[in-house]
Amino acid sequence: MEEKSKKHLIVGFTGGIGRATAKALVEKGESVVVFSRDRTKTEKYAEGLNVEIVSGDASNLNDLSMAAKDASTLYYCVNVPYPMWYSQSRELLKASLQIAKQNQMKFIFPGNVYVYGKPQFNPVTEGHPHYPNSRKGRIRVEMENMIIQAGIKENLDYSIVRFPDFYGPYVVNGFSEQIFINALKGKKLKWFGDKNVKTEFIFIEDAGKAMAIAGLSEKSNKQHFNVPGFTPITAKQFFEKLISLSGKKSSYSVLNSSFLVSMAGLFDKIVYEFQEMMYLKQEVLLLNGELFKYTFGQLPATDYETGIKKTFDWVKLFYKP
Repeated sequence: MEEKSKKHLIVGFTGGIGRATAKALVEKGESVVVFSRDRTKTEKYAEGLNVEIVSGDASNLNDLSMAAKDASTLYYCVNVPYPMWYSQSRELLKASLQIAKQNQMKFIFPGNVYVYGKPQFNPVTEGHPHYPNSRKGRIRVEMENMIIQAGIKENLDYSIVRFPDFYGPYVVNGFSEQIFINALKGKKLKWFGDKNVKTEFIFIEDAGKAMAIAGLSEKSNKQHFNVPGFTPITAKQFFEKLISLSGKKSSYSVLNSSFLVSMAGLFDKIVYEFQEMMYLKQEVLLLNGELFKYTFGQLPATDYETGIKKTFDWVKLFYKP
């Protein structure tokens, strides 16, 4: 039997994790196909990367099938805005899963901490119960279960790699990139939650490297991994580093009232959807990366100073503030 060519399909390229995964794979000399609806945006994100671009609709099986031709791995990096999670998240995943099963492709999924709910212990290992306390967390559990069932019933090879909040180049969500833009302009930075609670952020290129490592190794088949940020840090400490490295003198404001956030949510759909996730900014939830490190012998971890500097460099080129 002829060996399948090593080509990797990234569905949902025009997002931070999709672009970072493509970058990591390209740097390893892998052949990469990137799939996204907006070709103009895709070409902008693909600058500097040797990738094949395929345009299409992630809900369209024909489009996905064309993009998946000769590919051995599917990295599912699709994300939709919070207000659209309930109507689109599961259906989009279902389409990519169907293509992966039909083509016997390994399926790599970037998970998050929503599935755990409020932590019963820290740092959180892969064995922590899935007890989500939010609608979005319950949706993520359903999505992960769809993948797991495909592994059980149809022998789909997959890996779920869970991360904390991203920051870095091409992380565009209306919040992360705006903090860096404002810092370079000397404008006020905004934080929702307790500025003194330990949290963690992962540099997006570290997350992309972790996705690539999992996708390229048979050791990850049907496995789940937690990948933490560089080290625990408070929002206050992160902002102080960011302001210092920006060369400006920004101030920052903190809103740590769930009630006030819920009030603001009456006028802003994104804030409305964020309010149920406020607990993640008010309580400690840290990930344990020992299983990933033990399995693969490494754990990508860029220090905050280096990550912030690289993000500033990207913002200057991408947004020209």
